[in-house]
Amino acid sequence: MLVGSLAPPADDAKSPADLGGAPLVAVAPPAPLSLASRAPRWLLITFIISTLLALTWGAIFTLGLINTQYGNYPIENITLNAVISLAAVAMLGLQTTALVGLYMRRHWGRTVATIAAGFWIFTVIGIPFAILAWWVMHRRWDPGVDSTFDKNHPSAPVYVVALCAVGTGLVLVWLWFLYLYLVPLLEQINPSQPGGGWYWIASVAFFLSIPLWVVQGLALVGLIQKHDWGAVLAMITCVLWVLSLIGLPFGIAGLIVLWRWQHPALRARLASGAPA
Repeated sequence: MLVGSLAPPADDAKSPADLGGAPLVAVAPPAPLSLASRAPRWLLITFIISTLLALTWGAIFTLGLINTQYGNYPIENITLNAVISLAAVAMLGLQTTALVGLYMRRHWGRTVATIAAGFWIFTVIGIPFAILAWWVMHRRWDPGVDSTFDKNHPSAPVYVVALCAVGTGLVLVWLWFLYLYLVPLLEQINPSQPGGGWYWIASVAFFLSIPLWVVQGLALVGLIQKHDWGAVLAMITCVLWVLSLIGLPFGIAGLIVLWRWQHPALRARLASGAPA
């Protein structure tokens, strides 16, 4: 008779909780994120070209910042060249991140690539490529997952949001510097020159600095609205603060906060379940 196998447990049998041990709870590892649609090869090649062009552009302005003989008014000249060089680095970071996001099929890659392709329009020759890239990325594109903000990551760290807000607000200081300080200074130094030419130079300088403000402004919007691409742009923003040297401690603190935040969008973990 199979009595032992059918008999109920003895009354003196103890559970792990009765013995003072912790109850056994199965903890499942976080599920991998679904991959986004595979980017066409020509689109990846286009972003490789744009990244190389941005690298060349950034190298030119960086070398100009280092090798320029400033002479009189060094603070004004260094400020002007440094902001434009930092904007070129912001463009390089945006194009590179978009390329990585598309190649790695990350869910935030399409949005970052959409922003990066938008800057191609300013080159005029890149208008058809930008339109074609937007059409491909928004016609039939599965991002895999819309957002990874959840109960473990309900909102962005306050420090990072504040850093992006301050960086975006500095555009007002930059406008004051260009139009209310630099132009009058140039008119005072060269009174024979027409003032319109100096305003034109200031406008060109502002145009070249646009990527710096766009990256930080969109990072702020993305974090407030809880979009994963906001966290990615916030990482670029922190790197820009580090490279500015003046904001070095604030940028390092921002990167540390992002690292401790451990948001899924900033992890290098490979995903699975990819839609083709």
